[in-house]
Amino acid sequence: MPIERELYFERVNEAHEKGKIGDDTLRCFFERLPTLERSVSSVERAFGLDYPPITFNPNLVIIKYPDGFSRTVIYASTQIQRLSGKFRLCVEITLPFLLFAREDLLRACLAHEFLHYIFITLTLSGRSIEGLTSGKPIAPELQLAFDESHTVKAEDWIKDEGLLGLIKKYFKPMISDPELEENIREMWIKKMLPTTEISVDESMLRVPIMELDRIPLDQRIIEISKVKSQRPDQSENL
Repeated sequence: MPIERELYFERVNEAHEKGKIGDDTLRCFFERLPTLERSVSSVERAFGLDYPPITFNPNLVIIKYPDGFSRTVIYASTQIQRLSGKFRLCVEITLPFLLFAREDLLRACLAHEFLHYIFITLTLSGRSIEGLTSGKPIAPELQLAFDESHTVKAEDWIKDEGLLGLIKKYFKPMISDPELEENIREMWIKKMLPTTEISVDESMLRVPIMELDRIPLDQRIIEISKVKSQRPDQSENL
């Protein structure tokens, strides 16, 4: 039976309808979905968990910092969005990243965002949301530190050494891949395809406080975390 995957590509279709992306770009997007499915399935096997809903942003997303000069490209992020009428925790992937990232880089990015997703799930389950919304980064180096502190330890959740290796290869600590950067520059930016600059405030996770109790959380992640926390430190037995 085919896997029922929660993919939300309405914004890509809307960008096409408004003439922001052409027929060729839309076709390439749908042609990349089987590659995305292979990557998601691989990540699910490595984690032993179901992947969260995925939304697609048709824009190249760039964070602009208060100094007016520094910028960081965001290829993917973990967010809370309203999907099918209710708020959900999900992973958002930008269209240019999906189109131009090699499959191993796509897998590494999906795994990286899954680690954020687990961290946010556990934080929301404990109602300790202050750490998710405070201490906004005001410079690229602080953005990196913020990103690294809002995740769980990869080795605690990933059962695949190959995937762990891919994460270490591409995240230093943000994505570093000259081929991807060149492809986006030549085949996206120079073609004047959709690009959006956002502020640091806009890049932060937005938690709808009044809807907090209604956001569904992956109970399996919460249960596994409890089991992990109850295990004795193996180093004490060495």
